[in-house]
Amino acid sequence: MNRKNNRYSFFAAAFVCAALLSGGCNDRDGLIDKDDVRHVPALNAQTFMPLSNESGSVKAYVGTEVSVSGFNLDQVGSVTVDDIAVEITEQNIKQIKFKIPALDHAQRDQPYAVELKAFDKQEQAFYTGDYFVTIPVTDAIVSGYAPAEGTVGTEITLSGRNLEQVTRVHFGGVAVEASAFTEVGPEAVKFLVPAGNYTEADSDIAISAEWGTATIDVTGETLFALHIPILDPLAAQPDGVNSVLGDEIDLTGKNLDLIDAVKWGEAALTIVEKADGTLKVRFPATIEQTDPVVQSAALTAEYGTPAQVVTLAAAWRLDTTPSATVLVPEASSMTAVDGGSDNKFYLDKTVTVAGMNLMAVEGIELRYNDGEDRKIAATLLEGTTDGELKFVVPEEVTFDTASEVDVVALYNGGDVADFGKATVYPFYFFPNITIGAQDLSNRDKAFFVPDLGRVITSDEWKTLDTKASTNVMSAKNVVDKSVVTEEEYYAVKPYFMSTFTGDVLTLQSPAGSNGQLKNIKDSDGKNITGGSSASWYGTSICVYRNISASTSAAEKKVVADIEAGTLASMAEVPYIASSAAPKYAAPSTSTINQGQIIVVEYPTYSFGTSTGMKADNVYKFGYICIHEDGISDDIPGAATSTITFDFYWSKTLNK
Repeated sequence: MNRKNNRYSFFAAAFVCAALLSGGCNDRDGLIDKDDVRHVPALNAQTFMPLSNESGSVKAYVGTEVSVSGFNLDQVGSVTVDDIAVEITEQNIKQIKFKIPALDHAQRDQPYAVELKAFDKQEQAFYTGDYFVTIPVTDAIVSGYAPAEGTVGTEITLSGRNLEQVTRVHFGGVAVEASAFTEVGPEAVKFLVPAGNYTEADSDIAISAEWGTATIDVTGETLFALHIPILDPLAAQPDGVNSVLGDEIDLTGKNLDLIDAVKWGEAALTIVEKADGTLKVRFPATIEQTDPVVQSAALTAEYGTPAQVVTLAAAWRLDTTPSATVLVPEASSMTAVDGGSDNKFYLDKTVTVAGMNLMAVEGIELRYNDGEDRKIAATLLEGTTDGELKFVVPEEVTFDTASEVDVVALYNGGDVADFGKATVYPFYFFPNITIGAQDLSNRDKAFFVPDLGRVITSDEWKTLDTKASTNVMSAKNVVDKSVVTEEEYYAVKPYFMSTFTGDVLTLQSPAGSNGQLKNIKDSDGKNITGGSSASWYGTSICVYRNISASTSAAEKKVVADIEAGTLASMAEVPYIASSAAPKYAAPSTSTINQGQIIVVEYPTYSFGTSTGMKADNVYKFGYICIHEDGISDDIPGAATSTITFDFYWSKTLNK
């Protein structure tokens, strides 16, 4: 008879014997004496509390008090779990309670089947059956780490469980205390590669973690590859020979591409070239003249975080007399945000110029011929060094189609240095925009504002000029010009969001209605419109149209250009959007899907509605290029869903 059947057989047998009392039971007949039957204990296995199971949906642990009902349970002499006697905490004729004892089993997620036995006072087992006990994982466990290589200051993440118990990490011979961890949680601990007495350019380092009294081997056979720069000795300056401003020093060694700075005293030298085995630096003209003009200071290199200082020369002489030669700024590269190193400039994006003598730059201009010679000034950003400057692509370009321009630097009171050519695209481009449905967990990515080129939170929405005062609409999608001026209308930045109703995720603007806005919460869980009773909330009007499957030649060309990455102009509106909001739903009913292109249009104040729009009524328009969604296949449009897209936004077309 197996254990599970025994749970019921003993209980039933006791009742059978009790039923025979009236007929008399005796040993000679092979039956139990009726006087003995009154003292035979039996328990009902269905009444175990908790009634733990093999799946672990109901659990019992070491120390859990278990109760079970039956009869004659005051005659129970002992109970064992895997032959370990338990503590009986309560006992009467109908119920017995006991505690699960300590068991010699490893921690794991799935419960163990243990053998539970009950004995009468004559030490005869009257019940044997399975019970399920969980030995939960409470130890700190490291399942992996990343990255597997880096330098001083590289952030390493330990992954696993119960890691909040880790008190110290050993990186080779250097201990990192928990107070220095950059992040601590049950599933991850992060710390920075510490400074140490490292002497090899490349070395393998073992990592271990401490928790309680135990130590965990983190790296195992995959040791961390530590890289640090090692510089060859620098030849000493000959007696009587001093460096001057503009002089260069060539350094050699290993991993020199890890060096962040070379300094003469506190003055940063310009890094001219940097590679694994070589490093060229220059004394910049920005070093101020001193008295006396020849000074001596330490020559050092820095790498890592916090900066690790390597001394190249304890004393290096420099003549700080300014050079009589005018330093000409030179550009070795231009890298534009979202345009890369291909010199693709989108409006209002930052361009980083690397080169030399850049501190001499007084201004940046874009020069081109648009029927006449044009010079458009760009805004220089703060923080220019001898080797790097940044400027912003100006919005005032006059051409409508992507055009090549000359980028020039002004210096020395009007001299011009040629920095090279770039292609300027006369519109705005914002890649990888992600917005979420109106679920509270998505409040950090609630709205996309094209004029800002970024997503804003529901909290920020309440304080930003993305909305007007209430009741500026005379009807849905219709501007009430009696209460809002043209200036006030254009001050309301257009925006849109994705909303969730049923199994449908909808891309839309409120268009004057608070119907969806009233469901969006701020970080305190409150309605961002101030309540659900407001009937209108003054917002901008954005209307949409899916042009991915259009048969119009003009629209097909736009789709092809966007897909090929060759869109060059947004000067004309070759289509008119409808007011229908694009939707994500089941595949058979979706109006937008991954890879599709949606046009969004914003009407002028003078037109003031989305109904019957024409090209002359479009103030600005854009293209939403869906390339990723986080929508569940099981629950399309679930409130935790997101949409990720690239967005093109035009300049002002009409007013």
